[in-house]
Amino acid sequence: MERKSFLSVFFIVLLVSPASILAKTIKEEGETRNKRQAQILLPIASYAGLTVTAPVFAALVAAYGIYAVTRYAIRKTRIVMYSDSHSCANNRGWCRESCFSHEYTDWANTFGVCGSYFCCRPY
Repeated sequence: MERKSFLSVFFIVLLVSPASILAKTIKEEGETRNKRQAQILLPIASYAGLTVTAPVFAALVAAYGIYAVTRYAIRKTRIVMYSDSHSCANNRGWCRESCFSHEYTDWANTFGVCGSYFCCRPY
């Protein structure tokens, strides 16, 4: 019986002794994973709190996921459909999708300045 007891204790020691080494290795692996995740999320941190255009927002969601994008408070801009945000005709008109009733379309400045919009000038 002494021999069986000795062998049992010996095998228990052999089984338990690598546990501390294994626990240390698992802890280091977890730290490495956290560092890797921080490096991956670093580029999205530069957009924190900003408002970005729709294509950039879609690319960020595709790359990092909606949770990461909302966690960094990144918002999508609302596109204004009636104007492309610049003046025309030497600051006497405005580029719009359609002109108001008190304006007329300046065809001379429409194609070169406003692109797909109309150069609207007051009467």
